[in-house]
Amino acid sequence: MFATFVTLAVISFAIAGLKDLARQDGAKIMAAMQGRSWAAQPRPSRPAIVRFSSPKRKVEAVWPELRAAA
Repeated sequence: MFATFVTLAVISFAIAGLKDLARQDGAKIMAAMQGRSWAAQPRPSRPAIVRFSSPKRKVEAVWPELRAAA
């Protein structure tokens, strides 16, 4: 009996959460499912150029005693 009550409480909380989500973002979700999302539209601005370089590391000699310890 108690397990049934807990199960129904969890289900009702889940339904309430989904209802709140649908109320806030329902239009965005439906537009995305139909392929009319704002993210699916091409952007009018130029894409950003990202440049990066690998860090320069100093080459160190391997010590024979450390190699033997491994």
